[in-house]
Amino acid sequence: MARNKFSSGTLFLMDGMEYVIIRKEKQDIIVDLIQYKQRKTYSIFELEVAFYEERLTFKDTGERANKIKMDLEFTEDEETEINMKLEVLHPVIKGYFHKIKLDDYLKTLKDEKNIVVSKASFYNWKKLWEQYGDARYLLKRKPGPNKRRTLGEVIESLERIMGEKLYTGEEIRYRDIHRMYKGGINKINETRDEDDKAIIRSVQTIWRIVKEKRDYYRQQAAREGAVAAKLERDGSKPMVEKPTRPLERVELDWTPIDLFMVDPKTLERKKAWLVYAIDVFSGNPLGFYITFDAPDSFAIRQCLLHCFLPKVYLKKLYPDVINEWTAYGIPKELVIDNASSNNSYNIEEICENFGMDLLFPEVAAGHKKGTVERGQKTFNDIVHTLKGTTFSNMYKRKMYDSKGKACITLQAFYYIAHIIFVDIISHNLSHSRIGGTPHQIWERAFAGDPSLIKELPFTKKEIKLALCGGSKKRKIQSEGVTLSETWFWSEELMQLKNKMKQEGNEALEVLVRFDFADVKKVYVQNPYDYSYIEAEIDPNRINEYEKHYDLEPSLPIPYQQIKAICLTEGRKRREFDDTHIIQAMANIHSIEQQQDKDKRRGYPQTLQEEVSILEGLALGAFDYEMLGAPEEPESFHYVGQLTEEELRAKKGKDANQDKEAVEEAKKGTESTMISTAEVNTKPKGKVDTAVQRHQDIDDDLPTYETSRLA
Repeated sequence: MARNKFSSGTLFLMDGMEYVIIRKEKQDIIVDLIQYKQRKTYSIFELEVAFYEERLTFKDTGERANKIKMDLEFTEDEETEINMKLEVLHPVIKGYFHKIKLDDYLKTLKDEKNIVVSKASFYNWKKLWEQYGDARYLLKRKPGPNKRRTLGEVIESLERIMGEKLYTGEEIRYRDIHRMYKGGINKINETRDEDDKAIIRSVQTIWRIVKEKRDYYRQQAAREGAVAAKLERDGSKPMVEKPTRPLERVELDWTPIDLFMVDPKTLERKKAWLVYAIDVFSGNPLGFYITFDAPDSFAIRQCLLHCFLPKVYLKKLYPDVINEWTAYGIPKELVIDNASSNNSYNIEEICENFGMDLLFPEVAAGHKKGTVERGQKTFNDIVHTLKGTTFSNMYKRKMYDSKGKACITLQAFYYIAHIIFVDIISHNLSHSRIGGTPHQIWERAFAGDPSLIKELPFTKKEIKLALCGGSKKRKIQSEGVTLSETWFWSEELMQLKNKMKQEGNEALEVLVRFDFADVKKVYVQNPYDYSYIEAEIDPNRINEYEKHYDLEPSLPIPYQQIKAICLTEGRKRREFDDTHIIQAMANIHSIEQQQDKDKRRGYPQTLQEEVSILEGLALGAFDYEMLGAPEEPESFHYVGQLTEEELRAKKGKDANQDKEAVEEAKKGTESTMISTAEVNTKPKGKVDTAVQRHQDIDDDLPTYETSRLA
C-alpha cells in the first residue's frame, strides 16, 4: 500500500479537480486548485471524509500505481524478488542507512547471502521505497532473460524435494536430497534422446543451490517453532518498553464475546468472537472485527483493514454514537498472539508489505500484550449487562437463562460495539493510564508533534483489495455475479461480460473480492488487465431482506448475514412438502394417455364430453332469479313443475311425433305435380304444427314453399 501524507507538495484529485497542498496549519490544509489557480482551505477531517467516500485519490507522480498488482497474491518468482529486495533495503526500512557504508554493506550481502546488487539498483529501490513505502512497487514489470532449461529443471526438482522433505521438521541429510534429485533426473532422461538428456549435477552444486533457494526461516520454524525461528532471524527485541508516540506499537488479539447472539447461519443462539486491536501508547481502540467462525488469518486481515481506514462513517451509520473516533493508521509494530492461526505466511507477508514489524510473545506470556487483554476484559464487562450474557463463567451465570434471553443479532451488535469502543472506552478515563482519556492522549500527541502524520493509500479501493478477506470464483451472467444467492451488478461489469462473450471466454470464472464486514459492494477482477471492477448489491434483494429478515439497509451488511439468509431459505425449500407435485404430474400424464387412445378412434369420447360440457354450460348459464317477475302475470299460465326425468321423456315423445309428421308431409309433397315454371309465392294456409316448427325460419315471418324441379 502506497503511503501518502497531507503535506506540502502532495498532489491529489478531489471531485474531478486537481489540487496541490501548499502547507498545513494545525488541523487545516491550505491547497491550490491548479486549474483555476485558486487557494482554498480544507480541514483534515473533510479530506478524510472525501477519501473514505472515494471522492479523493492521491496522484501518483511516479506513474507506477496503475502497474502494480492490486492484491497480495504473488507468484513464487515475485515473492522471491520481493523478499530479496526487502532484505537489501533492510537498513532503509529500519532507519539506520545513514550509519552504514554502502560499499561494505553490498560486499557483505554478496559474501554472506550471495546477493549481488549494484549501487544504481540499490538507490533505485531506495527511492521507490521512500516514495511509496509498499513492497509491491519494488517488483519489476519487464520480464527478465530466459534461463537455461537444464538449470530450470534442477531448481524445479529441488524445490519439489525441499517442499516435501526439508520443511517437515525431521532431520534429513543433504546427500539424501542429492540422491532424490538424481533419481528424478534419471526418470526424465528415460524419455529423451541421448543428445537431449539432462546433466546430473554434483553433490557440491546441489548443496549450494539448496542453501541459496531454501527458506531457512521456514525450516527453523518447522523444527524449533515460529518464535525461536523469528528470534534467530531478527534477534532479541525489548517488548516491555513503553511506546512514546501513537502507532508505535499496536497489540491485536481475540476473545470469545460473553453473549449469546442470533447466529445468522443457523438462526440459533451462539457465541461470537471479537478480534480487537488497540494502540498501546494512548489506549485508544484502533479497529475490530466480529465473526461467528473461529478467528483465522482472514479475520486478522479484516481487523487490520478497519485499523487502517478513517472512521468517518460513524455519524452517518451509527447516529447514536455520541463522540468521534479519530484513531486510524498503520502501526510500526504489531503484536499478535502466539497461536497457530497467527503463525501464517499470509500475515507475515502483509506485515512485510506494509513495513510493520510482526512480534510474537512467548507461549503463555500474556503480560507482554496486556493492553489488549485488559481492553478485552473491559469490553466483556460491559457485555455482561446485556440480555443473553453468559457472564465470565458458569458460577456467575447461576440459573440465568442466557439462550432464552438472547435477542441481539450480529448486525445490531456491531452498533453496540461501536458505542462501547467510542463512548465508553475511547472517551473515558482509566485508572491504568494518566494524562486524560485515550482520545485526548491520541489527539494531543498528533497536535504536539508535527512529524506525526496520518498516512493513506492512493485510494480506499487499493487498501480494501489488499486486506479484505473475501475471495470467490464466479461466472459473469446477465444479472451480474452472485454470492449466496445475492446478485451484484454494474454497467462496467456488463461491458466486461460482453467483451468476454465476444472473444469466446464467457465460461471463464473471474475472481470476486469482498469485505466480510460489509458486502454492499464487491470487486470483480478483469482477467485481461487484472484491474478490479466494482459491482453493487441488487437493491431489490436488500428490500426483501428488510421485509422478511428485519435487515437494516442503512447499516453495513456482513457477509455472514446474507449467507445465513441463503441457508435459511434453502432449509425452507428442503422442508416444504411438495409431494403433491408428483400426483399433479401423474394426472397430467394420465390425461395425455387418454387423449392418445381417443386420437386413434377419431376422438369420439372427446366430442361426447364437449357436448356434455356445452349442455352443462347452457343450463348453468340461465339464472331464473335474474329474470325477475313478469310484467303481466295474467298472460302466463302455470302448467306445473316437471322433474328432469319427466322433461326428458316429454322431449323424446315430442321428437317422435315431429318425425312422423315430417314423413307424412314429405309424402304429400312428392305426390303433387308442379310445373317447372311455376313458383308458389303466396302464403299458404294453416299447416301441421310439427311441420311448421321444423320449416319456419322465423315465427314472425310468413312461410313460403318452393317447388322441386323435375
